[in-house]
Amino acid sequence: MTRVLFSPIGNTDPIRDCYDGACLHIIRHYHPEKVVLFFTEEMLHREEKNHCYTRAIKHVAPDVEIEVIDSGIEAAHIYDEFIEVLPDAIRSYENDSTELILNLSSGTPQIKTVMAIVAVEDGLRGVQVESPNRGSNSASRPVQADDDIEAIIANNLDDEAGAENRCIEPPLQVIRYYSEKHQIISLVERYEYAGAYALAKSSVNVPKDVKKLLHHAMLREQLNTEKAEQELSQYNGVKLIPFKDEKEQELFEYFLKLQLDSGKKHLSDILVKSNNFIVELLRRYILKGTSFRLFDCLERNRLVRTKIEAAYPGLVRSLDYEFYGDFRDSELSFANLCVMCRYINEESLAKDNEVGSGVVDFVNAMSSLRELRNDSAHTIKNITPDDFRAKLGMSHGEFIDKLAKLGSLVMGEKFGKCRNMYDKINELIREGLSVRK
Repeated sequence: MTRVLFSPIGNTDPIRDCYDGACLHIIRHYHPEKVVLFFTEEMLHREEKNHCYTRAIKHVAPDVEIEVIDSGIEAAHIYDEFIEVLPDAIRSYENDSTELILNLSSGTPQIKTVMAIVAVEDGLRGVQVESPNRGSNSASRPVQADDDIEAIIANNLDDEAGAENRCIEPPLQVIRYYSEKHQIISLVERYEYAGAYALAKSSVNVPKDVKKLLHHAMLREQLNTEKAEQELSQYNGVKLIPFKDEKEQELFEYFLKLQLDSGKKHLSDILVKSNNFIVELLRRYILKGTSFRLFDCLERNRLVRTKIEAAYPGLVRSLDYEFYGDFRDSELSFANLCVMCRYINEESLAKDNEVGSGVVDFVNAMSSLRELRNDSAHTIKNITPDDFRAKLGMSHGEFIDKLAKLGSLVMGEKFGKCRNMYDKINELIREGLSVRK
């Protein structure tokens, strides 16, 4: 394997105050077979005048191969000047037969920062060189184009036997962690929990409790609520699973999923999936919030005309009106449940009149839902926000708000209070990442 040193060139190179600059010192102690010198316009001008950098390198390592990169960069203190050029240049030398070492001590602070980030992201070996006085070199004079380079080389104290090795390989975990933290937060803000968990799981920097929280969120978003609860039921005193009743928790999770789809503008998915949610909520309302005897009208979860006629003759007339005079036995559906809810309200069969009126307001507001759902379920046409508003008379955000209100009417205020559960989880993730141990 060939050892290659990739080195920007700065004001401390090649020699300063009778000691190696960073590039020369790394060459002296790491013995690379090849050195790649990354020049800004200013540094290349000095090299062209008296070859100070390459002559110093050849003095220390006569057999090393030297390759020069003329970056053309004029303002090395401005990130935009090299933010793409420098990483691409480094990565062009990465391959399975090369051990690539990066000089993290030469160049402007901006160049050093980018070098360290690439070292972290690509898992490369980064080397820093401490100054001989363990302080700043800013007060000393850098090598100039008209200096006597041979005299400077001859007076280099690092050439003496027993001179100190000032190379260090710093733990770059802090930079790595902030890069990972930024990526994780970016993913969770888009509710991309699977990607965020995959990144966190492979990291030695992300706290274990944050990994558990991300895993919980990933499982939860996949509607694997039981495993999510096994992974984590509360975090720092925050109860993550608000409902004890399994069916209520299942409905709540389904709503959260619809809310995520709204945030991601997956509007066709919302229309198709929301039907099941609404049907189950209305069914639950009728069973638990009214005195209507639903089971007297059912046979194996199918509404049977003769049974309805025997129990509630007026409901049959309402169903016939809705279905053009020809209601037949059918599965419980959004359409026939809407008719039932209106009938319950008219006959004062709701246990709480305010809840009953709220449910009827909801079903009346959703009069276009069946048509739009059928459009989205049977065509490949994407539903745009404008399509959604034109058909339902409300935005997708307003639609989700109405689902939340229906959930609160049927399952209690806790439903609405906990609707921002994923945003709360995201807040807990951000807090957990900000207190890295």
